Amino acid sequence: MRVRTTLMVAAIAAVSIVAACSGKGGGSPTAPSTTSTTTTGGGTSAAPPVYVVLFTHIEDNTPSGTLDTAANRTLYLTWRTRLITMAELAQRYGMTWVLQPDWKFLEAARTYENASVMSTTGGKNIFRYLRDQFDVVIDPHSHENGGYNYTDVAYLLDVLGVGGSTVIGGHIWDPSLPQFAHWDRFRAPVAGEQYPSSLWRGDILMGSGTPNHTNDPIVSGVWRPADPWNYFKDSPSGNIACIGAFKSDIDGINELVARYTSGQSASTCMLTSTYHITPTMISSSSGLSTLERDLLSPLSSLRSSGKVEVTDFTTLVATWKSRFGGQACIYRQ
Repeated sequence: MRVRTTLMVAAIAAVSIVAACSGKGGGSPTAPSTTSTTTTGGGTSAAPPVYVVLFTHIEDNTPSGTLDTAANRTLYLTWRTRLITMAELAQRYGMTWVLQPDWKFLEAARTYENASVMSTTGGKNIFRYLRDQFDVVIDPHSHENGGYNYTDVAYLLDVLGVGGSTVIGGHIWDPSLPQFAHWDRFRAPVAGEQYPSSLWRGDILMGSGTPNHTNDPIVSGVWRPADPWNYFKDSPSGNIACIGAFKSDIDGINELVARYTSGQSASTCMLTSTYHITPTMISSSSGLSTLERDLLSPLSSLRSSGKVEVTDFTTLVATWKSRFGGQACIYRQ
């Protein structure tokens, strides 16, 4: 979604979105570390699956170096091939994979995706090819650095033909860092910095991080944060939904499955987990084989038994509204 306007918005510090990449950490400094809270909503009498999202952040330093140089182009083309390999692996397992790129990779695509390069992908740029050929879901991700904010990233995705997502791909939530916790500004449309005539409003939060992931909350479920100071309090009238990442590993997913099995979590409670397939996993020589062994294979077994559903952030929130009545469920440790 993109609307033209002349509205300008002040830039926020680059570090404000340092925690945009998912990761594990200890309990939140403002949330209880040993208690859990569950608010039940819709659903069925049978235990639902745990909803899992597999995603990758492409950061604002990729491809490294200066745009429109031979070295930068070579790195871009290498990453282009790696992303296709990752998409092929996800498709082989029938898994939804979410790609969330920052501005630099998008500007590189605008620079380098010419007829010759696109001849290897059916005449489509890399993002359209990943979406159309492999059903990869593409959302904005931004560290709000280098003169680009979330709206600029959403605009670039639109230009590249894969826009429309309203997912805020990573944010700092911690109200003890008020200079950083600005996610609630998306309750209204925000103008771009690099492209100030563009407007975008995100309404789905993922990540819930802290700087360098030193104190990320361990939380599962979906809710509408009341405000930065009451982040774990659901506001039924809120217009931004948040998805809990939980522990971001296969053990954490099994732990959530066990909560349903043991009756600790009601079938009316939507439990969620996200897993960051890091760029290092995708680029290292053994990364994808390790990913296949340690995550995709066991996750496939859980999915086959009906205990897990692998989805994307937008579909997850739509399912929360349709199956669970849009009622908050928050489980945290």
